[in-house]
Amino acid sequence: MYKQGSALLTPSRTFKEMYAVRLGKILLHSVPVGELMSSTRHELKHIATVHSEMFVYAHENAAFEAVLQRTINTIDGRILHFLCALLYPGRNLQKLSGADLIYDLASYATRHGERIFLLGAEGSSNGDAIEALKARHPDLLIDGYSPSFCANIQDQKWNEAIFSRIASFRPDHLVVCFGPVKQEMWIAQNADRLFQLGVRCAYGLGGALDFVSGRKRRAPKWIQIIGAEWLFRAVSEPKRLVRTARMFKMPYFALKFYNREVQIPNEQGSIDSGFRSLNAREC
Repeated sequence: MYKQGSALLTPSRTFKEMYAVRLGKILLHSVPVGELMSSTRHELKHIATVHSEMFVYAHENAAFEAVLQRTINTIDGRILHFLCALLYPGRNLQKLSGADLIYDLASYATRHGERIFLLGAEGSSNGDAIEALKARHPDLLIDGYSPSFCANIQDQKWNEAIFSRIASFRPDHLVVCFGPVKQEMWIAQNADRLFQLGVRCAYGLGGALDFVSGRKRRAPKWIQIIGAEWLFRAVSEPKRLVRTARMFKMPYFALKFYNREVQIPNEQGSIDSGFRSLNAREC
């Protein structure tokens, strides 16, 4: 991952500590928002907001698991956060969903004069999300593109249309909303090309643009707090029932592959140098 200016962020959420903790086969990260959005690396920084469905799929699909071994994975979802907090008490692990991260990113980019490109969702959601974020941050440099649906993420014509739009805008931050798994696989597949086009950080944010645009309603705050946002979405979007059912496998995989591990950054105050594992006594 890479560097895009030296200014430091005063994050919208203040995290006192930075950790990566293992749940099942996956490392989940709790770090300041600014650490997610800045970079001193010489490759693409890929951030995945991992919720229960993605966690389960990573334990069922080796290729997706391999992608999440190389990404920065935030804890997205109250149940996933509860399990992490239960297994790692006292670590003050933070939950950060894609629907929240998009607003933090807009704030960060505005303060630092950096550019955001929104890729995916339906055309109306993409355009309305741009307008909604511009209304909050009038100086925000932002553009977007809603490509036609394509099941094959390796389709050359489809990808070239996307790269052409990205190249013309040269964003620092790329938000990809193709839906979980597909968006992470696409970012990983095209990481080198995206970095060459100027992208420094890429985020898979699923349905975030539908929420920002107002096309879909997010669960009320009290439902989010008690960890029932999944139920709210299942009721309001019945087509999600099959996907929702997958999340109930999460505790099984968390226990089957239980291996306690806590990591901290190699360098004080920065995740771009990588993480190192604490010894058993420090955990």
